[in-house]
Amino acid sequence: MANECLFEVSERTAFPLAVSFIDEDSLPVTPTSATYRIDDEASKTAILAETNFPMLSTMVDLWITSDQNFIVKPRSKFEIRTVTVQYVYESENGPTPATAQYKYKVVNLYGVVDVPSASMSPSSSASPSV
Repeated sequence: MANECLFEVSERTAFPLAVSFIDEDSLPVTPTSATYRIDDEASKTAILAETNFPMLSTMVDLWITSDQNFIVKPRSKFEIRTVTVQYVYESENGPTPATAQYKYKVVNLYGVVDVPSASMSPSSSASPSV
């Protein structure tokens, strides 16, 4: 799956990533523990350090936030993000570790402000000053 991406999103866009947990026979399994991390592929920048899943099931919608989809290198037309999943499930052989990886493209948009969670300041409000 070299540089094969599942899909693309615009920078600063949030979305749910459907993560499936499967066993050695490719059957759905509910893990006993699971973590994920997000990295920028080209720069090897850790966007999100290893984090526990908020819930465990055979499939989990993992919310990727707009702050995690910022552009690391402003001159890039796009960047590839890698979500690495590590989990453990019970099998007939006892606790069994497994991994999965999801890739997506973040498209750099001209004019998007490179400030996480930008908010309006009082001086830029829509109401006139008196």
